[in-house]
Amino acid sequence: MNLIKNTTPVLLFLVVVSFTPGCSSSSFGQHADSLFLVDTHLDFTYDLKRPGEKHFLPYVLEEISGLTFKTPSQILAVDDESGKVFEYDLRKKEIVHSIQFYKSDDYEGVELIDNDIYVLKHDGDIFHFKYGQEKKVTSKKYETLLHNDNDTEGLGYDPQRNLLLIACKEEGHIGEKKIKGRAFYSFHRERKELSKKPIFIIGPKELERFWEENKDFDYERKRIKFKPSAIATHPLSGHYYILSSVGKMLVVASPKGKILGTYPISPRILGQPEGICFSPDGDMYISSEGEGDRGYILKFDMQ
Repeated sequence: MNLIKNTTPVLLFLVVVSFTPGCSSSSFGQHADSLFLVDTHLDFTYDLKRPGEKHFLPYVLEEISGLTFKTPSQILAVDDESGKVFEYDLRKKEIVHSIQFYKSDDYEGVELIDNDIYVLKHDGDIFHFKYGQEKKVTSKKYETLLHNDNDTEGLGYDPQRNLLLIACKEEGHIGEKKIKGRAFYSFHRERKELSKKPIFIIGPKELERFWEENKDFDYERKRIKFKPSAIATHPLSGHYYILSSVGKMLVVASPKGKILGTYPISPRILGQPEGICFSPDGDMYISSEGEGDRGYILKFDMQ
């Protein structure tokens, strides 16, 4: 695909929200959707323009940063700062329980597996404790080889392999060898060990290759932004769904990291998506920070 320096910026609507005089916003949206929306390889699809439900959260979750499914009416969430896991009731539309598991810090992901709760800190540390009705617990802290420069923002779970999944928003390396693209690591629950190498890497190069194989559009490669903010495993397909708030996209990949689909995310619908989880029947929940207002959770019905 040829790179055109001064072409109509079809990509900019999503990644930098830039407009050119004389072109309507609808035409930008159509071009951007044509480039990013590739779901022909997927058995299950979602319409990210039409959420089935929207839940505005209490102000304490303005900076909601991670989600995990508990029951059809309840979701667990963490925010960036408090060191608490919050239980939000979707029917009552209120927080019904919270658990203080550690001191205030920067927490980015949460997973509920059976009765075990895992929370990811931005430097790659993982906290583990049991779910219960206590307001305060003592959690077990696992320090991994990941560090602040990795800026780990996504925590997911692969039940087939009993692995926690960790997505790096920034640097991918944990040793001296540099990594191009965004790295994804695994944490073995039983051995309490982090994989020494990424289980896969996705970056602009891999996205370019996927779009070139599936779409016929020119775009400026340097403007592609992909910085994972959340990851979750689809309960029916086993595919990984990876959110990128920077770049406004949702990438679907196989457990080996092969890109299978991409979705554009409208910033008008999800301003700063930071969390994702699924119900057992495949409905998808995505949370967004409030950016000065209340955070919220959107439900997208599986097609």
